[in-house]
Amino acid sequence: MSDRAVEILNVIGHAKVYDLGQPYWSGMPVHPADPPFQFFLYRYHEHTKKLFDSIAPGFSDSIGLLVTSMHAGTHFDTPIHMARDLKSLNQDLTQFEQDKGYVGLPPELKSVDQVPPLVKRGILLDVATSKGQDILPERYEITPEDLEKTSNLEGVNIEKDDCVLIRTGYSRFFTTDSDAYLHKYAGLGARATRWLAERRPSIVGIDNLAAGVPKPFEIHNILLSDNGIFMMKSLNLEELGKDKKYTSVVVVLPLKIRGGEASLVRPVAFA
Repeated sequence: MSDRAVEILNVIGHAKVYDLGQPYWSGMPVHPADPPFQFFLYRYHEHTKKLFDSIAPGFSDSIGLLVTSMHAGTHFDTPIHMARDLKSLNQDLTQFEQDKGYVGLPPELKSVDQVPPLVKRGILLDVATSKGQDILPERYEITPEDLEKTSNLEGVNIEKDDCVLIRTGYSRFFTTDSDAYLHKYAGLGARATRWLAERRPSIVGIDNLAAGVPKPFEIHNILLSDNGIFMMKSLNLEELGKDKKYTSVVVVLPLKIRGGEASLVRPVAFA
């Protein structure tokens, strides 16, 4: 057993479990260009009791129906989600696209069903707290200097394959103020994103939807298209930050959607 595996097992055995996912509901905040998240109760108990009465008297059930993109709420992005000049990791994505999803991808590009269960060392960079704030100012652009200062204050170092979690403080608005969540958030700048990519984490997660300020698409391109680093967005990092759990074991289980570019996800951290 590797040293990293032993470290993970030791942490999990004595840990508190932190739910890093946000709730999902009809009317929740989504990107303005994306379809809305919709959940319906498709079958009701009083109706199905009649339906099954002849074969199972007294039995009934209910069934929910979900209509959503894979980018509503807490979600996990693979590198095929975004492209720079139609390319991700130097591969033209258009040759792999079909209505039913991506097919025939080369080994360096994975659809979400090809991503294995992920168990990673988590590194929380609580940028807001490092600056003596509970929440970063509106539209604040996080710099490499901010990340260096945060990691030094917390006594952590990012290693290859880690899951890096960036706390801005804006996850509090997800359920209370859609306008603030979608439009006033702080996020990573391009220079800070390159600083992260140089350290080769496997995942970069953040507690907002767009990830970057002032150019969110560039942040996606740097991580996903240029470097093949997975992303998680709309995380809830408040409890992890409040408890000052700067290192943890993060578990991410994307849904096995064949040919999918992303997945709704409910990650947890053990710390």
